[in-house]
Formats: sequence, structure tokens, C-alpha cells
Amino acid sequence: MFVFGNENNKWIMRRIINISYRLPFSFVKTDSGVDVRQSAGGLVSAVLQMGPAAGGGKNLWVGCADFSKEEWGLFKSSEDDNFDYLPVFLPKKTNADFYYGFSNSVIWPLFHYFPSFVEYSEKQFGEYRRANEIVCEKIVEVLRDDDIIWVHDYHFFMLPDLLRKKGVQNRIGFFLHIPFPSYELFRVLPKNCKELLLKGILGADLVGFHANDYALHFIRSVKMLLGYQHTLWQIECPDNRVCKIDVFPISTDFKKFNSAYDDPGVVQIRENEIRNVYKNRKVIFSVDRLDYTKGVLYRLKSFEYFLKQYPQWHEKVVFIMVVVPSRDAIQKYWERRKDIEHTVSRINGLYSKLTWQPINYKYGSLSFEELCALYTACNVALITPIRDGMNLVAKEFIASRKDEQGVLILSETAGASHELGEAVLINPIDTVECADKIDFALNIPPDEQRRRMRDMQYLLRDNDINKWRDNFLGELTNVDGDITKAVTTSLTPEKMNAILAQFTGAAKR
Repeated sequence: MFVFGNENNKWIMRRIINISYRLPFSFVKTDSGVDVRQSAGGLVSAVLQMGPAAGGGKNLWVGCADFSKEEWGLFKSSEDDNFDYLPVFLPKKTNADFYYGFSNSVIWPLFHYFPSFVEYSEKQFGEYRRANEIVCEKIVEVLRDDDIIWVHDYHFFMLPDLLRKKGVQNRIGFFLHIPFPSYELFRVLPKNCKELLLKGILGADLVGFHANDYALHFIRSVKMLLGYQHTLWQIECPDNRVCKIDVFPISTDFKKFNSAYDDPGVVQIRENEIRNVYKNRKVIFSVDRLDYTKGVLYRLKSFEYFLKQYPQWHEKVVFIMVVVPSRDAIQKYWERRKDIEHTVSRINGLYSKLTWQPINYKYGSLSFEELCALYTACNVALITPIRDGMNLVAKEFIASRKDEQGVLILSETAGASHELGEAVLINPIDTVECADKIDFALNIPPDEQRRRMRDMQYLLRDNDINKWRDNFLGELTNVDGDITKAVTTSLTPEKMNAILAQFTGAAKR
């Protein structure tokens, strides 16, 4: 059972209302009809593992429907867990402008440091606001006085403040799963837009980020654009509230991936379909969604340079690269797919032999067993996004290596690099460095691989996805949004005198 402690050391239980763009399942058409399948991802794992709400009741998950009302009517009773589900059916045009428009053609590229990809439209921003308002109305309809509201990600920047304007007094937490950009980038948005986004987030009692840099960028943007002051990462809002900012690096389900090493399905694929096919060859593996932020083309250019500079590895190494379909409706995404496939074909054409092809490319999804088999069969995981809020692929790879072997090459611009210091870190657009580090990683001896892997696994084992969830919700339960208390307890005259007395009397200052 999931519980929280308050400031008086009394344990309390409350219903959690979890809000994300997607619900944690999807309807998939099959030959026999329609199946309901649980979605993958760290957020889904963390939230669905929560126990029941107060009194044994269910928590609530709110998300935008990517299915029809008829489909929902047929299958809504098929989910049997600790959650009730509330799908929000947005008008088709609103959803397109909200999701594919403003969310993924403005916020996504700008926050990942691709300002030239931004396609701002005042109309789409209006639909983004409308979508947030529709979701707000749905929440207010079902809200109870002691519910805790947890809002996720960039689709709902405006939602916390909209809830406050409806008179909601409940605890509201907001977590951003992507980077927050520097002030110099964020400021390029139109004045009304950027101010509404910041004020929207500040409606929360607690705002969480993956890394210190993201939190500091947000605080500076608030100060420069809104003029709000902060004390010890507590922002003083005009409505006599305090919004607390903190860092909660998301992680993965360590036990799930670690135990998968011995799963019979994983073992069968690893031994019979991977190691048996690529015996006597080193395997480099990467898997990403189709996205320009993932740096797939730079990765291919780096591997091509590696083949050029280190011909001794020809016929001794194979690069298995999987690209998972994503947002095909956006032009830049399918253009990127064409560029990737052209580059793979060109490199294979240059270097392939009759019995060897350097790149094995797949465009499509992997089952959990296939993914874990590739994680545990490869010698090197090549994870080199140009910019990533965290990157759970890197953490999944580390967690899966029960044999304590394998090497992680990781982009220094991924949020995970702040924690995984024993990885081989690279600049993702430096093809020369990346090629050299591939050679270096392939030559790391087993004992050194084990030392690096043990250090990273120790960190992930103690800071898994459940601890991330518990830390955030525990902090949200304990945070005090009263501005007078927050400011006056930061540094009272008595505390100041005590500090000065200790400083004056200290032998070492």
C-alpha cells in the first residue's frame, strides 16, 4: 500500500489523480479483433505499481483518448488494477493543433535546442490552451477535497494554473520529463505565450525536473520574464503561494530488467538468434524512437568514420540499429527516416563483404524479450542523443546486465550522464571522438567492464523507478505552499544570530 508521511509524522493515504497526454494502454487491431495492451515506459511502470487509494479505493488516471468512444465502451471494464481511467475525447482539430502542432512543433524542438525547427502558430497555441482547459474541466468534475493531483510533461504546462483559477486548493505536483532550455532559448517565444506557460507551471505546489541545469534554467526564466523572486528554490507567487522547485532524476524498474536476463524467452533469443548468428563478432546495439533529437544520423556518420579509421574491425563487428516509429504524421520525422535509411544503405554498400554487412537496421518496434536479449547480448550499447531529458534506454541497458559485462557509450548531453559517470561519455556530434571511443569500448577488458557496471548498477538498484515516484509524491505531500511560512522560516533573526555565533566561535571557518 502506498502511503505518505506528513510533517507531524502521521501517515496518511490519498487518492492520486495522475494526468498525462496518453493513458497507459492502447487499443491494437488484430486478426481476431481488438486487444488492449499496456504501454511501455518508466512513467507507466512507476504509477501503475502504486497501491490502492484511501480505503482500498482506486486512484485515477486522466489522459487524452486515441481511440473512439465506442471502443472505450466495449473495453473500459477490461483493465483490472489500482486505477480508474478517465479518457478525454478532444475534438479532432483541437487535438491535432494541440499535440502535433504546438506541443511537438514548438515546445519539443525548442526545449531540445532545435530552435530552427520551431513552427509557431498563434492558432495552434490557442488550441493548446483550449485542450488544457478541456482537461481541467474534466478534472474539476471528479475532484475530491483530499485528492493529490500529479501533472506530467509539456502537454499540460497551463493545467496547474487553470486548476487554481477554478478554485482548486488540492496539492498539485508537476513533473517535466524533457529538458527545460536556457533562458536565452525560452525567451524567443512570443511574450504572451511564454508568460502563460510559466504562470501555468507555477500553479503547482511542487515542480520537478530531471537535472539541476533544467531547474536552474526554469528559475532564471521565471525571474527574468515574470520578475518573481525565489529563496532556496522556492518561488514567491503573487497569489500568496510558494512553488517549490526540486530535482528528481527518473529511473527504471531495475528488478524487472535485471531478472529478465534469466527469462527463458530472453535466453532463447539471445543465444539462438543473436549470439549464434553473430558468433565471433562483437555486437554494437542502439535503439531509439524516430526523432531528430536522438542523433541517429550523427551516430551513423561516427560508425562510418570508425570503419574507415579502424579497418582491423572489418568483419569482426556488427552494428544492430533499431529505430522505433514515432510521430510519422510530422513531416520532419518521416524525412528523417528517409535520410537514415539512405545513409545505412550507403555505408553497407561501401563496406559490406559477401559474408558480412556492418549495419543491421530495423525500423519497427521490439518486444520486451527481444529488447532485453539485445541489451544482454551486445558488447557495446551506443546511446548518443543530441539532447535528452534523461534517456531510460541507457539505464535499462545497465540494469539488464546481470552478467556485469558490456560497455555503455553515452552522450554527455543526455540527462542520464549526470548519474552514469562510469559510462564512456562522448560529444554526440564529434564523429572523430565517437569513432575513437567505439574502438576504446570494444577493447575494454572484462574486469574493467565489471567494475564500471557494478558501480552504475549499485546506483540504479538504490534509486529505481519506485523510489523516484515515492520521493516526488512524498515531497509534494509535505511541501507547505503558504508564502508567509515559507519565507519566514527560511532564515529567521534567531537562526541568523545562531549562525553568526557559530561562525564567530569556530576554529575553522
